[in-house]
Amino acid sequence: MTDGRSAPGVRLDVRASADRAERTTTAAEGVSAVNADNPWPGLLAFREADEQYFEGRRTETDDLVRLVRRERLTVFFGLSGLGKSSLLQAGAFPVLRREGVLPVYVRLDFSPVAPDLVAQVKSAIVTQARLAGAEAPAPSPDETLWEYFHRQGTDFWSRRNRPMVPLLAFDQFEEIFTLGRADAARRLASQVLLDHLANLAEGHPPAALKSRLDDDPDASRNFSFTRHPYKLLLSIREDFLAEIEALRERLPSVALNRLRLQRMKGPAALRVVAQADHLIDLPTAVKVVRFVSAGREGMALEHLEVEPALLSVVCRELNEERQRRGEPAITEKLLEGSRDEVLTDFYERTVGDLPVQVRGFIEERLLTKSGFRDSVALENALNLPGVTGDSIDRLVERRLLRREDRGGVQRVELTHDLLTGVVRASRDRRHLQERAEVARAALLEQQERERRLLQEEQKEAERAREKRDLKRTRAALALVLVLALVAAAGLIAALLSYSNLQNANAGAQAAKQEAERQAKVADQQRSVAEQAVNRIQQSLLIRQAALSGDQAKLDELLGRLGSNDAIRYGATATDLRYRSGGYDIYKFELFPLQETLPSGKDAVAFVTYLANHPTFQNTLLTAGQARDFRASYSGWGCLRRIVALTEYVDPARAPTVTVFDMCELLGGAWQRR
Repeated sequence: MTDGRSAPGVRLDVRASADRAERTTTAAEGVSAVNADNPWPGLLAFREADEQYFEGRRTETDDLVRLVRRERLTVFFGLSGLGKSSLLQAGAFPVLRREGVLPVYVRLDFSPVAPDLVAQVKSAIVTQARLAGAEAPAPSPDETLWEYFHRQGTDFWSRRNRPMVPLLAFDQFEEIFTLGRADAARRLASQVLLDHLANLAEGHPPAALKSRLDDDPDASRNFSFTRHPYKLLLSIREDFLAEIEALRERLPSVALNRLRLQRMKGPAALRVVAQADHLIDLPTAVKVVRFVSAGREGMALEHLEVEPALLSVVCRELNEERQRRGEPAITEKLLEGSRDEVLTDFYERTVGDLPVQVRGFIEERLLTKSGFRDSVALENALNLPGVTGDSIDRLVERRLLRREDRGGVQRVELTHDLLTGVVRASRDRRHLQERAEVARAALLEQQERERRLLQEEQKEAERAREKRDLKRTRAALALVLVLALVAAAGLIAALLSYSNLQNANAGAQAAKQEAERQAKVADQQRSVAEQAVNRIQQSLLIRQAALSGDQAKLDELLGRLGSNDAIRYGATATDLRYRSGGYDIYKFELFPLQETLPSGKDAVAFVTYLANHPTFQNTLLTAGQARDFRASYSGWGCLRRIVALTEYVDPARAPTVTVFDMCELLGGAWQRR
């Protein structure tokens, strides 16, 4: 041992462990995403290297640092988009580092090929110590985190030979409750890590260690039971706070030392924007803050509330537009559109020039089914159709995706939770369009089947006419033969055959009547088939007009149809409990009231719902009997005017139209929105 610290051999082990994690991108080594000409990172989080550009959160930073100093465990929580990661890395880490704390940034990797979660924490400790130039003991693979930190001689020393206190800072810790429960293996790994953290936070030796010490009491001299030379911090989204509360029985201290991050107030937001006074003047900066906050005109600045992530992306977008135009500063003319459009425009512009398969990869693989952010191994992404290394590089450069090394495996994910609503909305629209295309293909296929049926019916009618003509010819020949026999046999033979002649005439008359009856049936079948074709063509023209957005043509076609007020409709709205573009998103359902639907020969075959609304531009909602004619969509608002196009089982019956107000059906609360 040298001067009471780790032996040289231990330092070599630290370097070896750090070398294995050299490619891991962490907060401590974070490459700056901003500079003087681009002081806003957009949706990327500020890194520790960006401290000089991180403005507006001085009070919150001081509060967080104070809590970390005060207790062993700190819970830091807030809504998505409020800048928890940025405050942690660019706010608290630099201050704590200057006070002798070694921040160990931990973002857990829950992929199936990742090492176990406890090993990830140990690797992060070794890597951060190496990057900070600190000396630290190498953790053993088979020891718990409690044993590692409480082992005699486990001291951290700075490059200036001063003691350091390691801070294990778990960012986006809510993922242990989402991705960490994806399967049995990950649930087990998550529970093991929670056990390790509970032992550290509560200062309790692990049960297995207690058992070993009962058998070998002398081994207790290898550990310090009264000294706890470390700090813990859990950063978590506020909507997962209930999951933290559920840990109180095994981890009581989660309730003792908390900081809630709230929306940024107007004056703080103004400091964020106005820090680059060489790029934007103060009056324009004030307008930017008001634009992002969507505050009422004349409202005092100190009463405005702003989401920092949205503020950062708006500033980044304005600055990039300034650069594209070659202008020296951001002006009021650049403030066009609405705050809700900023993220949508950002997403559409980012993926607009890339193959459609890339959009599908983002929307299907980087979001869970329920809409949470997920990550994918880069090598797996590159094996998907249409996804290339160049397209991934472009998305990273455009700040839609970020690429990280976790456990030696490169992974890609969305840069911020703020994007999940935009991406999910795009995914839902794409799914609706795909279903509309399927419905359109089914209609075309149905039209083709009915066209072939019409051809068969026409051929059958032709065969019936030929058969009728043949019977008429045979009857005429029979009559000629009878007349010839009469002339040859003489009067007596003629008189004897008179009765037979009368019978032949009666047979000919019956054959004529049968032929006329069959011709009438064939004409009726042809008329029904022609009506069916006309009905299908009429419905197809209406759908084509709706899908193409030709509102004038659509109104003209609908105007030719009769109205049906006998069928009445209902609607429901179910809260999906997530937000997009600042709105609560609901699942809406449209359906006819069963007791008003006709039956028998007037039964309904399909109901197609049309709405002249941006959400449903070039989109149809079609439902048949199997779904009780129900159609649904996800969005934030009801629709004032719905046109229900009803098609019937009887092919001869023309479609009818029913117009109703969906908001009125939902009741007063929706009518006032």
